[in-house]
Amino acid sequence: MPAIGIHAGTRSEPATARAVVTPVLRRALDALEPVVGAVGRYHLGFADARGEPIDDPGGKLIRANLMMTVAAGIGLPPADLGTPGAAVELLHNSTLLHDDIIDRDDLRRGRPAAWRVFGTELAILAGDGLQVAALGMVAGERQSVRFADAIGRVLAGQALELRFPSVPEPTVAEYERIATEKTGALLGCALAWPAVLAREPDPAVRALERAGKHLGIAWQASNDVEDIWGDPAVTGKPLRGDLRRRGLTAPVLATLRAGGHAAVRFGHLWRSEENGDEHLGWMADLIEEAGGRAVAEDLARRHLDLATEQVAAAGLAPAAATDLTEFFDHIVYRH
Repeated sequence: MPAIGIHAGTRSEPATARAVVTPVLRRALDALEPVVGAVGRYHLGFADARGEPIDDPGGKLIRANLMMTVAAGIGLPPADLGTPGAAVELLHNSTLLHDDIIDRDDLRRGRPAAWRVFGTELAILAGDGLQVAALGMVAGERQSVRFADAIGRVLAGQALELRFPSVPEPTVAEYERIATEKTGALLGCALAWPAVLAREPDPAVRALERAGKHLGIAWQASNDVEDIWGDPAVTGKPLRGDLRRRGLTAPVLATLRAGGHAAVRFGHLWRSEENGDEHLGWMADLIEEAGGRAVAEDLARRHLDLATEQVAAAGLAPAAATDLTEFFDHIVYRH
């Protein structure tokens, strides 16, 4: 696919989202109801459970940094993305607050999840508060309709995921649809936002949106693999949490549909109520033996390649396009 409107430019590091976006995030949290704001500050790493400030909150601000990288490729000043970047990060974190409750995850980024510290009710309210703050930031902006659409798609993806276990014959195609909505929609919104602000051609905007959707599937599939065979010190979450709650992740779905002795044995263990570490270890071994891990890894690679193709079609400055594709690779594979 030919590139659209190539921009001149030389390779340069995109402005860090931390310097541009973090002050906006702090102001938004301070404007919330005090208790809700305290939960939000804890969740985002700005404070500890007692409300004491944390000097270095950590956090990758991945979506905001993706926006900065695109902006570097179209000549958009980083300062223009302070509010949009904060809005995207607030929306993302609102979904994490709710996800941790839905999944009963005890840890987030290596420390107790907000619902474990403040209770389920306050964590729900904090998630709602972050979402309202995000919407308020973009009210009246050109991107507000796209942003609202992204929120709707994320919620639709979460609903589809909750219903997925009751589907009689779940397929990889349905899994991809869920990942496209739940993870890819907001990534696509973030990647396209700078292009909308810069009034880039519609084909460039659509290419960046598609890049985000493919990146979402690749990232989700890779995370599914990481949940089973990754390092908890890197992920910040317990190993095999998805297996423990019998989540229909990419490796599991591929194994259940694989056929063969290993897949049959896995099915028996999957339907068991046993959840000890040894039992989960057997399940992981059978997934690998049945080829489920390989299928999930191939799914991640395929959609990462498709995301990269869309970046090439978006017409960014060559150096920024390279930076963005390398960033995609880092997101999916953590290297």
